[in-house]
Amino acid sequence: MSLSTSPPALSVVMPTYQDPQCLALTLRALTRQTLPPDRFEVIVVRDGGSFDGYPEALAEGAGLRLRVMELAGRKGRSAARNAGARRASAPLLVFLDADSWAAPDLLERHLAWHGTPGNAAVLIGRRDEIGLADLPAVLAGESHAIARAFPHGGDLRFSTGLPDDDDWLRAGWVLAYTHNISLSSSLFAQVGGYREAFGLSYGVEDVELFYRVDRSLPDGVNFGYDDEARVVHLPHHKNITRNWMEMKANFQQAARTYPCLEWEFLTAVMGYEAIRRILHYRALIAECVERSACAIGPAAARLAGRLRGPRALWIGTGRAESGLPASALTFDYAAPIGPTNFHLLGVAPPMPPGSLDAVVSVDFWRYLLWPELCQFISASLTLAGEVHLVATADATPGMCAADPQTLGYLRQTQATEYATELHAVEGLGDVLTLRPRRPVTGAVRRAPAQAVAGARPAALAPGRSPTPG
Repeated sequence: MSLSTSPPALSVVMPTYQDPQCLALTLRALTRQTLPPDRFEVIVVRDGGSFDGYPEALAEGAGLRLRVMELAGRKGRSAARNAGARRASAPLLVFLDADSWAAPDLLERHLAWHGTPGNAAVLIGRRDEIGLADLPAVLAGESHAIARAFPHGGDLRFSTGLPDDDDWLRAGWVLAYTHNISLSSSLFAQVGGYREAFGLSYGVEDVELFYRVDRSLPDGVNFGYDDEARVVHLPHHKNITRNWMEMKANFQQAARTYPCLEWEFLTAVMGYEAIRRILHYRALIAECVERSACAIGPAAARLAGRLRGPRALWIGTGRAESGLPASALTFDYAAPIGPTNFHLLGVAPPMPPGSLDAVVSVDFWRYLLWPELCQFISASLTLAGEVHLVATADATPGMCAADPQTLGYLRQTQATEYATELHAVEGLGDVLTLRPRRPVTGAVRRAPAQAVAGARPAALAPGRSPTPG
C-alpha cells in the first residue's frame, strides 16, 4: 500500500532504549489504528544501546509512515523526545513510550480533541497498568478484553483507577506523563521542549515540561483528560528502587528551580494527593490575599528587635508596607515573586540548614493542615534557631482558631520535642515561640537573599506567577 505524500495530521514521537519487545507490540498496535495510516507519522528515536531485536521490532511498523532516528550515544528520554519532535512534520505531537500499547482509536481521539474548538491545549490519555495475566489479550490485539481495574489494570495516577472528578485538571500538569499525551508542535516549541539537564535519570522531565506549558498559557484549565484515549503499559524490566531515588532527586532539583508551593509539595507528596493539596492551599492563599490577612507589618514592628539575629524569614502579606528592608526574606503571597520573596508554604523550603536566625509566620500557620503544620515547624527549625507562630485577633474562614485553649494545646503537642514559650505581645496578639532543645548545626553565615540564590533562576523569569496574586 502506498501512503499519501500530503503532510500528516499528527506525529507520534516515541523514544526507545533496550526494549524492542515492547516497541514491536506498540508498532503493531499503531498499524491497527482507526485513523488511516496516511494521516499520521511515527518517529522512533533509538537512544543508543544494543541493536539486538530492533530489526524485527521495526518490521512490525510495515505500512506506517515510520521514521527511525539514531542518537549518537545514549542521551536520555528528554533529548530523544526533543530530537523526535524536531524531526516531526505534523502540527500535532502525540508522545508515547515504546511500552505504550495503543487501543485502536487512540490517535483518532487525540486528533478529534484538538480539532474541537474550545478544548484544552493539552490532552492527557489513560494508561492501564497490566501484568502477564493480560498479555494474551495484548498479543491477540483485543483491547476490549484488557482489565481496567486493579489488580490487573487501572490508571495508577488515580486511587480507584479513575479520577474522582475534573477538578484535578486545574493542576493537570502534575499528572501529565509523557506515555500518552498530546499538544500542538508550536506550543511545544514555544516552551523549548523537554529540559535535557535531567540527563539519564528517571522521571519528572515530563511534569516539568507541562508545568512550563501551563505557565505559558492563560489562567484557566489548560489540560483535558479522555478516559477512552487509552494505552496499556506493557510489562518490562524495572529497577523500582533506583527509579524512585532518581525521581525524588529530580523533584528536589525542580523545586530549587521553581520555589513555589506546587513544587514544594511535589518533593513530599506525589500525584493526585499533591494536586488536592495544591488546589486547597491555592484557595486559602487567594482568601488570605483577598482579605489582606496575615499582615507582616505589625509583627515586624514589635518582634524584629526580639529575634535572635537579623536573618529572619517573614511569612504573611504586606511586605511593601511592613517597614522591612528590601533585603528581608519573605513569603508574601500578595507580592510578586522576586529575589527575596517566594510563594512557598515553608514545608520543604529550598534553603540550606542553619541559614537563618528566625522564622516568623503571622497567622498564615493557622491555614496549615496538621501534617503541613508539623512539617513547617520541623523545616523552620532546621533553617533557623527559632520559629514564632503569631496569632492575631484577625481571622478568616479558612484559619484555625487561636483562642487560649487551642494555643495551649498546640504548645503541649510541641513541648515534647521543642522548648516552648507562649506570651502576649501588646498591639499584636499571642506568640508561640519554639526552639530546638539542641542548637541548630551547620549554620551558614550569609544574607537571606544569598541563602536562596540557588533557588532563583527559572521561577523568577518574567511570566505568570505560579500562585494567585
